[in-house]
Amino acid sequence: MATVTGTLTLASTDLLSDAISFSTQFSHSSTRNATGIAREKVTSTAKGTASGQVTLYTADDYAAIAYLYVKNTSTTAADKIYIYNDSTTGDPIWMQLAGGDFAFVPMHGDKTLKAYAPNGSDPTMEWMVFGTDQ
Repeated sequence: MATVTGTLTLASTDLLSDAISFSTQFSHSSTRNATGIAREKVTSTAKGTASGQVTLYTADDYAAIAYLYVKNTSTTAADKIYIYNDSTTGDPIWMQLAGGDFAFVPMHGDKTLKAYAPNGSDPTMEWMVFGTDQ
């Protein structure tokens, strides 16, 4: 069993009238992962039945909670990647990542998550799913 640890630090001296500075750490045991670190160009400009979408996670790959790390590796903010829930009618957007954005989030494992890039810039996305199934 492996341990995965992450740290997030947020700081600013000019966002509010008072400076902000805080940090939080996350650590959990992971018995396996779905993909290892994967990288792929997102070539689809639409959700639904369009080709070129990237599947990040398939519903029910894990029985217990899983964690998703995802990053839009583009250096151009306009190169957005939309991640959507392909298991729900209407394919609602779950997350939007501008170029350079990343996220590390806990996720409920009963939804299939896919990605598309609406402006046709074919940005590269990297991701990894960490499972906690025993």
